[in-house]
Amino acid sequence: MARLPYPNYHTPLSKTHPTLNIIKLLSHSTATINHWTALGNAQFKDLSLSPRDRELVILLTTSKFHSTFEWTHHLPVSRKAGVTEKQQSALETSAKEKNYFISGKYDPEAGFSAKDMILLTFVETIIQQPNVSDELWERVKSEFSDREIVEIISLQGFYYSFSRLATVLRCDFDEWAKPKL
Repeated sequence: MARLPYPNYHTPLSKTHPTLNIIKLLSHSTATINHWTALGNAQFKDLSLSPRDRELVILLTTSKFHSTFEWTHHLPVSRKAGVTEKQQSALETSAKEKNYFISGKYDPEAGFSAKDMILLTFVETIIQQPNVSDELWERVKSEFSDREIVEIISLQGFYYSFSRLATVLRCDFDEWAKPKL
């Protein structure tokens, strides 16, 4: 059960999509809720980053921060974006081990590409420490545009915040979601 009540808040999209419980909880902050929803919508509509790369960032972040709520909500979205079940499983396993991608502990059967590994190593590094090495930076720059790099860092930060909001406030699953982490 959530630690705060769910306000009767509806997003502009609520006529076609039910308002998620996490958004209802965020609406306690009347000064920021519209900014949160605008940023969240932009991450699904306006990023230069591919939907698949977006979902890899989100799944790794939500896994590492043990956000069953966000992980569960993004499993079907990530499948539609092209993330395989084996890759989802590897991302889930990463929550249990530090340096899972950095140290190459992941199962090669997951089928991550070289570009995926650069992305996942970059995101795992961002999660675990405040800086990245010059060597990793050069690898990231070789695969992603300046815009995509900023989007990756911003996306990871957004889902860190969402993960913590969901775990600390004990956000209940929306009716259609079943816990999967």
